[in-house]
Parts: sequence; structure tokens; C-alpha cells
Amino acid sequence: MDSSTLFLWDDHLAASFPYNPEQVSQVKLIPGSKWDKVARVWRIPMTSIHEAREFAERHRFQIDNEVLKFNLPESSNKAAGVYIDDDWVYLSFLYDPVKVRSVKSLPSVTWHPPTKAWRVPLAVIHDAIAWAQKFDEPIAERVMAVAAVMEKSKNETIAASRAKDAEIKIPNLQGELLPYQRAGVKYAANARRCFIADDMGLGKTMQAIATVEYVYDSYPAVVVCPPTLVLNWAREYEKWLPLRRVATVTNRKDFPEPGTYDVLVVGYSNIDHWQNELKGHRSYVFDESHYAKTPTAKRTKAAIKMARSATKDGLVLCLTGTPITNRPAEYASQLDILGQLNKFGGLWGFYRRYCAAFRDRFGQWHIDGASHLDELNDMLRSQCYIRRIKADVLEELPPVRHSKIVVAPNPTAMAEYTKAEDDIIEYMANRAKELAKELGKSPYSAAVQARIKAESNEHLVRISVLRRLAAKAKMEAVNEWIDGKLTAGDKVVVAAHHREIVDMIAKKYGGLKIQGGMKVEEVEENKRIFQTASIDDAPVMVLSIQAAKTGHTLTASQDVVFVELPWTPADVDQTYSRCHRIGQKGSVMATYILAEGTIDEKIYGLIESKRDVVNQATEGSDVEFSDGNQQLVLDFLAEGLRRSKLNGVDG
Repeated sequence: MDSSTLFLWDDHLAASFPYNPEQVSQVKLIPGSKWDKVARVWRIPMTSIHEAREFAERHRFQIDNEVLKFNLPESSNKAAGVYIDDDWVYLSFLYDPVKVRSVKSLPSVTWHPPTKAWRVPLAVIHDAIAWAQKFDEPIAERVMAVAAVMEKSKNETIAASRAKDAEIKIPNLQGELLPYQRAGVKYAANARRCFIADDMGLGKTMQAIATVEYVYDSYPAVVVCPPTLVLNWAREYEKWLPLRRVATVTNRKDFPEPGTYDVLVVGYSNIDHWQNELKGHRSYVFDESHYAKTPTAKRTKAAIKMARSATKDGLVLCLTGTPITNRPAEYASQLDILGQLNKFGGLWGFYRRYCAAFRDRFGQWHIDGASHLDELNDMLRSQCYIRRIKADVLEELPPVRHSKIVVAPNPTAMAEYTKAEDDIIEYMANRAKELAKELGKSPYSAAVQARIKAESNEHLVRISVLRRLAAKAKMEAVNEWIDGKLTAGDKVVVAAHHREIVDMIAKKYGGLKIQGGMKVEEVEENKRIFQTASIDDAPVMVLSIQAAKTGHTLTASQDVVFVELPWTPADVDQTYSRCHRIGQKGSVMATYILAEGTIDEKIYGLIESKRDVVNQATEGSDVEFSDGNQQLVLDFLAEGLRRSKLNGVDG
């Protein structure tokens, strides 16, 4: 037969269909099924008629009328009606096409061959009860008791996921949590395995650090993050919990000894290699967990294995401001990491209910759709999900917030940076020796230092080259950050200094920019487009800090990322003030992405040391920065003289 059919043959069933490896693998799961080489059909005993009909209906077979009408004399199930076992709700009944069609409409329902029953997650127990009452099927007493408890728990959990504050104290934490962050910690601590899915910039990292510290006996913990953020996580722990021992894994050669750390930070790119060593910790935090959204990816499989090895009372947290970037199916792997997927009906129960999964005429499954999204959101919040967007917590936020992110620079680009830095250091040492000879003084003398300070503007021009090279070395991390904001639906203003960097970023993100040498008409047109066009047409505006620090309004974005830093706090403040105007409602986030081990960190430290008010809204600092600039020059001088002395060429 060319068509796919299920029919009666003597005292058994026969399934005939063109060869399809997936259908073959599934028909083999039907109890008693055997391949008949002569007749070239699958023989199935009548005792498995329920499974055979379910298989045939699922794959759109033509089913013989006799097969549809036939019922076994009594149910082969040990239990009948609705009952609970192993965290699932089972629905067992004699075959009836009306009941079958109805039961298939239950959220996340699947057929369970071992019990010969349909089953749904505990989270939808009330739907199962309503179905049983509709068809007058018996309901076990335990089902009703569990349903009452779960209804109360569900309402409390949903309320907690929307709470704005909570009473918690974390003695060792160096800093104050905002009220909504305390609520996030309390929710995560109670849920144990959940998403913290707040908008970017609302402090997911701090909440995760605080949660692990708040929950008793949750160390040692593993933090998995994008490779560029490994150093930043170590810095965040140093800032908030300096007493905790933090180790990092940055390659595939070195792994710290167990017992030498409280927290281990590792990049997604390394977890497949080290997965055996990463198992067996008490808690796991997966930052930017959408990195593990693809079920077949090695890092996703490794993440699932690691999370399943966490202790029963430990934590598993998924942090992401964009839990799904394209479709609900991307939740599935992250829910699997959290150990929560069965509450949504398992993988295929989730796909069918929330992804509008269907099989096309070529036998290919499609899971890129979306369905029952309101139900999905309620299910998530009632089980394992807390999310606040900026508008929800605006009253708690200062007008301007500041976030420093330290990233690992690209090794190849860093080699160019190191060579340039060495050249500048050597130049400074040689200049000091020239001045020493001219003045008849030691290169270390106050007189030489005074002359170097007087020339500081000239030397800063040379040193400024390092800002450009540091920017190039961190572009991967910069692009990741920008892409994350755009995925979340937020426009971005990017601030840089060198023309090459401005042009590079503008070219990648649509071409809108403001920099020196542009005509006034072109600048105004770029501003108009950025302010009025959609995020698809105008996602990013790139600013040359000196050309765009005054006289421009760019309030279409409330996110400014500094790829290069200016020399003064006033220039920093005037730049982010393009996105925050007097009378505006909203909180601007100024993010500083710094390449570890470069001039970025030195300039940032100097700016912060001169800042009178960290979270000022629109007024720039009045503090002059000339002393800081001169100190930076003297630091290069000191390093040059130190190297000269070590090399035995002291002047």
C-alpha cells in the first residue's frame, strides 16, 4: 500500500506506511509490535489498540472503521479516572474518540505508553479535574487535596513574582539592594530553580550573587557566562562579596583544585570540555542563559548535565534579559537546565502546547510557532520566573545609573596593544633621560618630573593611541552588548573617540552617527531618523564624544555605552545627558565596557576619583582633570624608568 493505514487483520492490527525512520522508531515502542517481512506491515496485538490508534492519529494515517469502533472488554489500566503518580496527573479511560479529542486539548498533555494513560503536568491539575468532571470520570481523593494546595501556592508564587519588595538581610553583602532586587532574591531563594529575567541593567548579576549568599549551604557554586564576561563576574564578586574565594577557568588546560574556591566562573565555550569537573557543585548560575537555547548544542547538553548534578536544596538560576529572542521553543532547553521542563509537559508537550508544533506533509516537524502565550506566562510565573521591566521599577531608579563591565580583550588585538604600550613606555623613559641630561639631574628627580608634567598634553596624544587599540580589542564584547539591547527592543547610543572606531560601529549598525566634519544638515537628519524611526530602521546612534557632547537630544534611547572614555568626568556626563533631558521621565543607563589590563581601567579609575556625585542626572562635574591627566603620564614614565633600571640601562 502506498498510503499510511491502520487496519484489522485476523486477530491483530496491521500498520502499513512508506518507510519513515521516525515513524519506525515510534511504532517499535508500541507493546508487542513486530515487523512482518512477508506482508511488509507492522503487526500489533489487539491489547495495544489504544497505542496503535494514538500512533496512527498522530501521523495522520487512514484508520479502518472497525479499528475505530473496537473497544477492549475492560480497561487494561490498573487505575481508572484521574490520579497522581510521580509528579504527573494521569487520565485513564476506555477508548472513546470524543474523549480522546477532548483530552488532547489539555495543556501539555502527552500519551504515556507504560501506564496506557494520558498525562499532564501537576501545574495544570485543575484542567485535568475539569475534564474528568465533564465526562464523569472518577477523581482520586489525593488529586483534589493536591489541587487545593497547589492553587494557594500558585497564587502566592505569582504574587511573589510581581512583588516590589521583600524583607531579607544578607550580612556579608557590601552594598544595598534596591527594594525590587530584594523581592527578586526572595523569589529565587524560594523557587530554588528559576529564571531571573529582568530587563538589562536592572541588576541580575547582583541579585544572583545575593541569592547564592542568602541561601544556606549553597557553596561551592559555579557561574557560567559568556567568555568575555568571566573577568567581570570575578570583579563583581570582589565588589559585593570580597570574602568569597573566586576562581576562574579561561582555557582548556588549567582547572582549580576542589576546595580552593567558593565560586568558580567559567565561559560557555569551556563547559563541554570541563563538564565532568564542573558536575557535583551545590549551585549553578547560568548568566545570559539564552546562550543555551539550542537543544543539540554541546554547551546546552553540558549545562543540563551540570545543573542536574546540583544538590537537591541547591540553586540553579538562569539569568537573561531576553529569555527568548525569536520563539517560545527557546524556553525549552533553559527550562530543562532548571529541571522544570516536566512541569510544562516535557519537551514535546511544551512544543505542542506553546509552539504550535505541527508535522507537514513531508513528515517534518515545525516548532517555530507560538500559541497560548498568556497561559505560558502565567505558568512560568507560577513555577519559576521573575521578570521586571524598567517601567515597573522606575520610581526606585536614580535618573542616571552607571555600570562598569570588565571584559577579556581579544588576544590578537591585544598583541598590537601591548607592542604600542611598550613603545610609549620606552619613549617616556628616553624622554626623561634627555631631560635629565639637559638639566644635569637624575631622571628620577622632581625637576625632570616637572618638565614631563608640563609636556603632558603632548604625551597624552601618544597615549591616546592606546584608547583606540583597547577599543578594537574589546569589539566582540561591545557588539554582544549592543545586540543584547537591540534584541530586548531598546535603541542604543554608542560613545567613542577615534574616527576609526565611530565609523566601524556605525557601519555595522545602520550608519547613523555624529562626528566632526559632518554637515549640519546631515547631523540633523541623522538625529531625526534616530528619534522617529523604528528600532529596525534606526537601532543605533554612534557619537564622537567631542563632536556630540553638547546641543543634541537623543532621548529615543535610554542606554549609552562608552566604547572609549574621554579624559574628563564632565565629558562623560555631557555625553549620556544627550539621552536624559530636563523633565524627562525615565532612567538612563551609562555602561562602560573596559578591556582588562589596558588603559581603559586607568582612565576609568581617574574619572571616578574625580567625580563628586556618581549618579548625577544632567550636570557635569566641575572638577578639573588636568592633575589626573598628568598623573597618568607620570605613571607611564615611572614604568619606563623601572624597566630601564631592570635592564641595566639606567640613565
